[in-house]
Amino acid sequence: MIGKPVRRLARICATALLASSCLLSGVQAQVQVPGRETAVLEGVNMAVVMPVDLAANPANAECGLTEPLVAEAIQLTVQAAGLRTELLAQAQPFTTITPGVYLIPTIATLRDSSSLCVTWLSLKAQSAHTLTLPSTQQRKTVQILYWDRGMLLSTPRGGHAGAVAAGLRQLASDFGEQWRRDQR
Repeated sequence: MIGKPVRRLARICATALLASSCLLSGVQAQVQVPGRETAVLEGVNMAVVMPVDLAANPANAECGLTEPLVAEAIQLTVQAAGLRTELLAQAQPFTTITPGVYLIPTIATLRDSSSLCVTWLSLKAQSAHTLTLPSTQQRKTVQILYWDRGMLLSTPRGGHAGAVAAGLRQLASDFGEQWRRDQR
């Protein structure tokens, strides 16, 4: 015999699955072209670069990392791919006319007792959508992940900021290339 909490959890999961399948089938109906099922960035015409909080970890400053270095490496590289790209502070809200994604960098840095810096870099593209659960009529915000890549860098402290900027440019370039492919 299944207990009441388990039945409730099963009902919530089934409702969420139904809601997400309805949401996704609507998206697929709008943008799916035969042979283009994996073009998840098709139709995206704006990217907003989210700020990264480097002050929380003193190793970031010790290794020469700054917020402008991160933002510019991503923004300028994605713009060069042809996608309108703005920083969060200047960005207008997304609309049905300007569907977009948030570009979210993650940076985690360690510095050993010598002069070596080690940083994990990642960049992901995601969006947030609000939907109403049919069973409860509650509105829920869900995150949709479109793209995610990362790399680990280990360099001497003096050249670490340049290596991180180059790594971020590479990740942003990979995203821009995927975006371009998906527009065809």
